[in-house]
Parts: sequence; C-alpha cells; structure tokens
Amino acid sequence: MEFSFAEVITILLRRVKFLLICTFLVVCAFFVFNKYVTSPIYTASVQLYVNSNTLDSSADINTLNYAQKVVTTYINFLQTNTFYKKVIEESGLTYYPGQLRNMTQIKTINNTEIFQISVTSNNPDDSYLLAATMQHVAPESIKSILNTSEISVVDPVEYPAAPSGPNVISNTVMGGMFGLFLAILAVLLWEMINNNVKNPDDLKKKYDLPLLSTIPHYHSANRKLFRIPFLKKQVNTKFSWSNIKDETRLMVLEEYNSLRTNLRFLLRQDGCKKIMITSPSPDEGKSTVSANLAISIAQTGSSVLLLDCDLRKGTLHHYFQTKSAPGISDALSGMVTEKEALRNTKYTNLKVMTMGSVPPNPNELLGSEQMENLLKHLETQYDYIIIDTPPVNIVSDAFNLVNLVDGVILVVREGTTSHFSISNALNKFRFSQVNILGLVLNGHSYSQGNKYLKYNYYNQYQKK
Repeated sequence: MEFSFAEVITILLRRVKFLLICTFLVVCAFFVFNKYVTSPIYTASVQLYVNSNTLDSSADINTLNYAQKVVTTYINFLQTNTFYKKVIEESGLTYYPGQLRNMTQIKTINNTEIFQISVTSNNPDDSYLLAATMQHVAPESIKSILNTSEISVVDPVEYPAAPSGPNVISNTVMGGMFGLFLAILAVLLWEMINNNVKNPDDLKKKYDLPLLSTIPHYHSANRKLFRIPFLKKQVNTKFSWSNIKDETRLMVLEEYNSLRTNLRFLLRQDGCKKIMITSPSPDEGKSTVSANLAISIAQTGSSVLLLDCDLRKGTLHHYFQTKSAPGISDALSGMVTEKEALRNTKYTNLKVMTMGSVPPNPNELLGSEQMENLLKHLETQYDYIIIDTPPVNIVSDAFNLVNLVDGVILVVREGTTSHFSISNALNKFRFSQVNILGLVLNGHSYSQGNKYLKYNYYNQYQKK
C-alpha cells in the first residue's frame, strides 16, 4: 500500500496525539536514563606535535604534505596492541589492550602535524593516569621507528575535574527525535496493516455503493445510550443534546437531514417506503441511525413507524423512554394486539413498536407469516416504516425481512468496522438479491478546519 504526501500528512495529523505522547515518553525515558542511570565518564587529553628534522625553512608544500602523512602513520602505530600493552605495563592498571583501545581516541588536529590522544573512562584517576602515561610513552614509541623525529607536547594532560559525559540535553533531544521517528513509522505501518474503515474516501474507493451520510463523532455525558452494553441497567435514561457543542450538534442534524433527502431520491415510489437499517457487527450505531432518521423524516410531515426488529437485544425503547414490552414479539405471538404494541412518541407523526418480550425463537418469528401480514397491514397506515434489525454478521434474523422491504442501509463505524466485515455483509445481501441503498458512515472524525467551515456554512444558511 502506497501513500501520497498529502495522505501521509493527513494520517499524521489524525494521530498527532499518539505521536506527541510517544515522543514525550521517549524524551522522559532518555532523560532519566542519561541523568540517573548512565554512569558519568571522564576524558583526559594530550596534544603532541611531530617535528621531522628533515624539514627546514626552505621546505616546500610537498614536504609538508609528506610530514602530515607521516603523522598518520605514527597514529596507526599508536593504535597497535604493542603500544597499549606498554601503556598498561607502565601505568600499572588492570586493563586489557582491547579495552584500552576502545577507551582511546587518537586523531590529527585540522590536518596538521599535531595529533591528540584522548582517554575516556568512568574513573577520572584512570583517565588521567592513562593519558599521562601515553604522553610519556608515545614519543619514545615513535622515535623507535624514526629516531630523527622530535615529539613535543603542545597541550599537556590535565586532571578531568568534571565529567565529559553523558550530554543529557543532547542525548535527550536525540532520543526525542528517535522516538518521533519510531512513532511515525508505527503509525504508517499500522495504517498499512489496519483493515478498518479509515474515512469516507476509503469507503468510496472500495465499494460501488453510494455513501448516503457521514455522521460526525461526538461526545456527550449521555454517551452510554449509544453503547448497548451500558443500557441494561439504564432503562429510562434520556438522551440530551445539551452537552454536545453547537457546531457538532448542527452538523449531526444536518447529516441526518442529508440522509433523509438521499433516501427520497433513491425511493421515488408511491405508497409506503419500507427501509431496513442494519450493520455488520454490534456497536456500530445502527439503532441510533434508525431512531434519528425516523425523527428526521417525521419532521417533514410524513407519517413514520419505527420497528425494533432486534428481538434479542433491541434498544429503541431507551431512546424514547418507554418499556420494551409489549412489542413486536408479543404481537407476533398473539399475546397482544397490534394497537397495544404501538407506542406514541413526543415527536409528531412518529410512532414506535418496541422489541417486546425476548422470545425463544426470534429468527422464526421474523420469518413467519404473521410478520409478513403485520407489515402488509402497517404499510397501509404509514408513509415510511424504518426497521432496525440485528447485525447481519452475528445472526441471520435480518435476512427474513429482506424480501419485505424496499431497501437496506448498512451502518458502519469509522475506525471500528473492518472491510472484511463489510464485504461479508454485502455478499450475504447480494446473495439474497436485496436492494442495498447505500452506506452510512458513523463516528466520522472531521478535521477542525472542515468542522469549522461546515458549521459556519450551516449556521449562516439557517440565519437567512
């Protein structure tokens, strides 16, 4: 999978909190490690000058270049085991030649005849003693190769009174950059392997179906209404828009109005329009979409009936502050009449029939002749019937109704629903030869810029 530059920027902006948190954690880890865990190191250095007696005042540039090459040769000699063994012997310290080589750095100064020997260790006494010993041993070792060379001490060794490292600030900054790089890499890798729906464009590219609406993600103190597991003990909880920001509330309402308008174009027919709303998996917002779409259509003056055909875990009674029973299952079983199963709502032109008592055979009830007869009777009384059904990848209940409706809307949630689940659900519907009206993307995360522009546009339109 390849990303364009614009897509990479969009992905990173969407995950900016994750990037900042990862970078902060790595910065803290590097700071603590360098400040409190890593032992301080001490460096002692000496600078030496090689003066070849073959050079005189009339020496030309070629002779000087030759002298610089000689210095390089001497440095290579000082990096041999012979030299380090002699230093260890004279210093009386218990290091191995390989250890001392790793502790020592020998380099020329600006391509001159001056070279510097630096020794770094965790003990300032050892660093000083080893550097001082090298200051003494190096000239003798070099003269043993070329006795005409004179070695002068330019900058004698000094005792390292303060640590030379670690550089806490520099290492922390480098650690932060490293952490940011790893976080960016992790985000891009996750985007490559993540099979969940990422945005509206993701749906448009993969499926030859219209995207009917994009419902924004929003937070509310009453958000537990929209998550089925939290509804079991909250029978009479009422949803309120009071804790949702104005711009988000307006955008949500406008998206449901857009969904209502799109359905009118798709279902240009006389008589009752029966629409089934479902989702591939649980917790994708199908019941929320069903309830709000029914309300939106009812506000146009059309008579609407909302049916909760999720006879296993129906939740529509929570939205309208009513009891779940008696309802559809009771009417289908002959325990109550159709009229007794219907509920009025506070919304003009909207009635709801809740799930009813949990039956032992929900699949058989929805596929029964009684259900077909019930729908045929109800469609003579309403302009629209909105049917909320169980997730199609979990149970097969919804497929008993596909031949009784005019179309199906599939609700998916951004960042949660996988493309595998969507494809599986669509294949099941196509096998049943049902009319799939389109997709609704729930929980979409608008960028702040798009959110601001949409809000201002809708707000200005309403003021006209």
